[in-house]
Amino acid sequence: MLLRELHAAWRRLARRPGYAALSIAVLGVGLGVVVFLFSLINTLILTPLPLPHVDRLMAVGELNRGNGSAGDTGIGIGDIDTDQYLRLAASLRGVDATGAYLGVGVSLDTGAGATRMDGVRLTASMLDLMDARPLLGRSLLAMDDQPGASPVVLLGEDLWRHAFGADPHIVGRAVRLDGDWATVVGVLPASFTFIGNHPQLWLPLRLDPAHGTDLYMVARLKAGTTLAVARQELSALDARLRRQLPQWREQQQLVIKPFSTSFVQEDTRHWVWLMFGAGVLVLLLACVNVANLQLVQTLNRRREMAVRSALGCGRTRLMAGALAESLLLCAAALAIALPIAYYGNHWLLATFADSDKAPSAFLRFGIDGGVLGFAVAVALVSTALAGVIPAWRAGRTDLKDALHDGGKGSSGGFARVARALVVAEIALTVVLLVGAGMFVRALDHLLTQPLAGAQHAGQVLTARVALPRATYPDAVARIGFLERAGERLRVDAGVLAATATNTVPGAQLGSHEAIAAEGQPRPAGGWPEAQMGIVDPHFLEVFGVHLLEGRFFDARDVAGSPPVAVVDRKTAAALWPGRDALGRHLVLYPDREFASTVTVVGVTEPLQLDSALEQALPGLLVPLAQSADMTPLQAVGLAVRVRGAAATYSPRLAAVVHGVDAQAAAYALHSQARGAAMDRVYLVVLTEVFSALGVVALLLAAAGLYGVLAFSVAQRTREIGIRRAIGAGHGAVVRAVGGQLLWQLGMGLAIGLALAWPWSNLLADPGLHTRGHDAAVLLPVVVLVAGIALLSSLLPVVRALRVDPAVALRYE
Repeated sequence: MLLRELHAAWRRLARRPGYAALSIAVLGVGLGVVVFLFSLINTLILTPLPLPHVDRLMAVGELNRGNGSAGDTGIGIGDIDTDQYLRLAASLRGVDATGAYLGVGVSLDTGAGATRMDGVRLTASMLDLMDARPLLGRSLLAMDDQPGASPVVLLGEDLWRHAFGADPHIVGRAVRLDGDWATVVGVLPASFTFIGNHPQLWLPLRLDPAHGTDLYMVARLKAGTTLAVARQELSALDARLRRQLPQWREQQQLVIKPFSTSFVQEDTRHWVWLMFGAGVLVLLLACVNVANLQLVQTLNRRREMAVRSALGCGRTRLMAGALAESLLLCAAALAIALPIAYYGNHWLLATFADSDKAPSAFLRFGIDGGVLGFAVAVALVSTALAGVIPAWRAGRTDLKDALHDGGKGSSGGFARVARALVVAEIALTVVLLVGAGMFVRALDHLLTQPLAGAQHAGQVLTARVALPRATYPDAVARIGFLERAGERLRVDAGVLAATATNTVPGAQLGSHEAIAAEGQPRPAGGWPEAQMGIVDPHFLEVFGVHLLEGRFFDARDVAGSPPVAVVDRKTAAALWPGRDALGRHLVLYPDREFASTVTVVGVTEPLQLDSALEQALPGLLVPLAQSADMTPLQAVGLAVRVRGAAATYSPRLAAVVHGVDAQAAAYALHSQARGAAMDRVYLVVLTEVFSALGVVALLLAAAGLYGVLAFSVAQRTREIGIRRAIGAGHGAVVRAVGGQLLWQLGMGLAIGLALAWPWSNLLADPGLHTRGHDAAVLLPVVVLVAGIALLSSLLPVVRALRVDPAVALRYE
């Protein structure tokens, strides 16, 4: 019976290619969206990391609350310092192994000058935790990890093949790293990594309590130990160490979470699930649309089904026929859905790669067996969703009603169901468009808001500089290099201005630091934080920042002279409201043993020394020449404003850095505008996904409304002819046809707004500048949906007005 019904359904579809093509396209888009979004869930959440004992591997660190933005880590795992790691590793009883690592930039010189590469410093125990098996040589040993041991390195397979020609005798060879020589002891396979940027150089961490560093900790739970038990133990240990050790970090909470959250943070998981939910709404909308189309076809076949019923065909057989048609449509729609999912993954990877934010090498985006299985399952569910109402109506075919007057009367219950489905389409469209509108508005807000220091963003080229540790062991030496590089850049004919800085307005943060006015009591909520940048005297000139009061840094502000700072207007208003900030004393790191007091010598316009997605905090600048006495100078960089497009100067800037020191390397070269765009990539992805879903929903709703109204006009041709024959004018016909539209539209908008209210709360995120219950989003959505509904009804109404009474009543 099933095969016969499938064959009959195939013949019916072949006779109506337009209906079949439209139904397949609608279902294909809906299925494609859901399969694509499920593939993200499969990659980011469901697929376990390819590591041994992955269910027992945990990340231990400080709770990183972030600021709620998609570009931040949300509520995730932060780093800890060396002392914390050593004490935790020795004290935790619920784990059987621990390790630590830190991603670093390393300068590698293979004979043609230094090149900056991604590397990892790690304890020897980390490679054992991750079950690393070298292709050549050996792994790191405990003796390699001792301070003062001979420098050694493990190479990644890709680096070994491309830079060293896959030399089989590479083990034992010396290579120059950060200006020093290290012995290659092994080669790790390309498939091995446990950090996102696929590093090619693996070096011992060599922890020294006397010279601590920030690092990331990994622990493996003992067999039988649960995460809940481990959390209780860590909480008790953290509390005890706070009481015993005054130097234990204040106002920080240690947490333990599955190691997988180090790669896919909780906020990312949150947004992926929300996108998937929106995709399910699109699939529901597609199913509703196809159900409407099938209802029309079912109504057109009422006489046929009535005759079959009279000849003994049961209700089950009639329903099976309708479901068979739906099954064929969904099977064909898979041929559209899978390419959509495939190219969606490629688009996502290309978007992140273009922004220099490539996902972890662990994450394999694409379509695997699990995604294919899900696609088939959801296609079957869609078959039921799209076909159940038409099948139910087909099974309720009434012989007398169907054969009465040739079946040209009112469609009765069929029309009522169709109209109800259109109301559902309009409601779902409103919900999806509200989500799209929230993200579009947030992105527009970021793109249009004025940002101090970004006036010449397309002409400003920024770069990080990797300096060999052996040559530049301290901040004084690094400052000297930056000053020499800046001097060479400023005499270059293509450069308008050049500066040494660790911050780029709107794109790159220097650091967050606690600040206070001198003599200010400690606030109940803790000291306020500021975005701090370390800059040289040419910073304002490069970025076009306006000085409002006082002066900027100059030759007076050198090491050993009274420390000074320049603040922005937000900082001045926060620390000295209603008073002049010039000459006031500001305290950096209050309550710390290394607190510094500086004198404010200038005030600038409000600054955003971080990504525009991040919370706007007070801004603070300190001179590069004095920074060695104030704060550790880690990441260093250069920025130049050139006469043309910033990217064209990249080779020249790299050459200048090499000219100062062949072992130094410039990396991450891009314009200030590109840096700002890269930080917005998460919001851009969310905006494009939700916008695509909203556009698809709008098109589906318009098509559904048009189809139902066109069918209604066709069914009511005789009625309209009678109205016209007895003198009804255009207005009466429009009211008769349009009244149905207005009822559907009003109900759909009311239900849609009721659903969009809580939906907008789910999508509200201060870090992304999305707001729930935003009238600037809700009102345009209502107007847009109403306008599209009216446009989609225009052609059916025109057809109704062109009904000729003589033709309509010819056979009466």
